[in-house]
Amino acid sequence: MCATGDLPKQVKVKKLAKLKTLDTKPGIYTSYKTFLHKDKTLIKRLLKGIQRKRPSEVQSALLRRHLLELTQSFIIPLEHYMASLMPLQRAITPWKNPPQIRPFCQEDFMKSLEHAGPQLTCVLKGDWLGLYRRFFKSPNFDGWFRQRHREMSQKLEALHLEAICEAVGDRDRAGTG
Repeated sequence: MCATGDLPKQVKVKKLAKLKTLDTKPGIYTSYKTFLHKDKTLIKRLLKGIQRKRPSEVQSALLRRHLLELTQSFIIPLEHYMASLMPLQRAITPWKNPPQIRPFCQEDFMKSLEHAGPQLTCVLKGDWLGLYRRFFKSPNFDGWFRQRHREMSQKLEALHLEAICEAVGDRDRAGTG
């Protein structure tokens, strides 16, 4: 980057495999594989903001909003699929142990993306399936999944306790207790 705080006119991301030994062009060099295409509209808006000397707080807000929307487009299908693993409330009875949460199946999730994928809420094109596959292999998925599973288990337990309380209350009101 430039020492004066100005952005270079053009920033390129280059993969290390394509990097020549004496390549001295300014840019960002990475071995990371991109899965989504550039959002050219966002880039134009940010560059126009730089040209018009838009305050950095406004530029940051634009970028944060974009990243929030992108994250939501990515997470919503996962949340929707996780919710589908929860047993129906009518399956929860006070006389049996609470039903189990169905297991997460990556292939079933990937199939669900055809109908409820991020393409419905995000204009960015790219390899969304590849991005999810990469996420599933990361420690971030494990942490997210464990947290969501814990929350779902707690909800299931609370619904079961509620069913038990209602059954006891009904029994007591009926005078059979």
